[in-house]
Amino acid sequence: KFQVPEDVLIDILSRLSVKSLLRFKCVKKSWRNFIEDPVFIAMHLNYYGKSSVGFLLYGSRPYKYIKQYLNCSSIDVSMSIKILFGKSPGYMIGSTNGLVCLSNDLYFFLKEDKWLSIYICNPSTREILELPECHHAHNDFVLSIGFGFCPKFNDYKVVVVKLLDSVVNVRDPNCCLFSLGVEVYSLNRNSWRSTKIVNPRSVLTTSFQGKGYFNGAFHWGGRDLKSSKRMIMSFQFDEEVFRELNLPNHPDFQKENYFLNALIIEYQNFFSLIIKQKVNMHVYDLWVMKEYGVSDSWIKQLTIEVPILEDRLMFQPMMSFENNGELLVLRDWYGRIVWYNTKTKQIERSKEVLRGRSIRYKESLVSLSTKKVV
Repeated sequence: KFQVPEDVLIDILSRLSVKSLLRFKCVKKSWRNFIEDPVFIAMHLNYYGKSSVGFLLYGSRPYKYIKQYLNCSSIDVSMSIKILFGKSPGYMIGSTNGLVCLSNDLYFFLKEDKWLSIYICNPSTREILELPECHHAHNDFVLSIGFGFCPKFNDYKVVVVKLLDSVVNVRDPNCCLFSLGVEVYSLNRNSWRSTKIVNPRSVLTTSFQGKGYFNGAFHWGGRDLKSSKRMIMSFQFDEEVFRELNLPNHPDFQKENYFLNALIIEYQNFFSLIIKQKVNMHVYDLWVMKEYGVSDSWIKQLTIEVPILEDRLMFQPMMSFENNGELLVLRDWYGRIVWYNTKTKQIERSKEVLRGRSIRYKESLVSLSTKKVV
């Protein structure tokens, strides 16, 4: 009786979809064991994950759901999360290695009747974990939440940044002193750790659209408190510290509302930004940071002109270029998803009207330490 060598079998299985592998776990015990093995999960993420990169769309109306898109079509990975947040709309914070972080709210005061509810889930395996409640006082204001992977410790972390009580500076009554509270959750420990930054020199101003996580850090818009200089602020998950990244030295990044027009993407493995041109509402520039963290390495890689259709719809870029580096995902004002091929200049629109936030996503078998299947 011929048997496929184990190394060949594992190589074949590492290139199959998560849905198929979950079924194959029932074939026999040995298959289940190596499909659940961390080494195989990493191999599958490296092989199959590269070809399954698409995006997730989180919709809060007419019901709460997560839906996955791969290239120009919806695929059979959707997940209702109505049970998680009740009347709260809920938000997708970010995604990495197939795990997605969800929160019941953003930018709000923590009061006695208001608390922060955070989940990590894997939509492909239907696993979901409710995080323990983080530490807070009831007058803290949540500025932002980030989620990402910590390569040094093979861990997944959530960071909550809060504005703590501010007080008037007695030496300068026009200046307030304040502190930032930073709560960091570790999936490995399943617990939170608290730190405080007293009188920070810069502060988060807003979340970017698109992919906040890149290269072991989560990114936001920021501003220097003394000079009002705009920047990108990152939270490094390995060291659990904030760092500053300079923006490209270009007039389009000096606009008051540039954060509303800028989109973080990962283009050919580089940290990148797409921003709408100041003079042309249908032209976008793609800026690439050739060496992550080095300000002088920003270059304008591409200029993309999105055609004006007969109905003259305005487009909002919402997702990065896909596998071939040519596909830009947009959303029109009606809420329809639009795929635009930057080389062929062809446009394809979905028939569904889907409203919600989108994030880059790839399928994976990455498991949560405490599992609850929904």
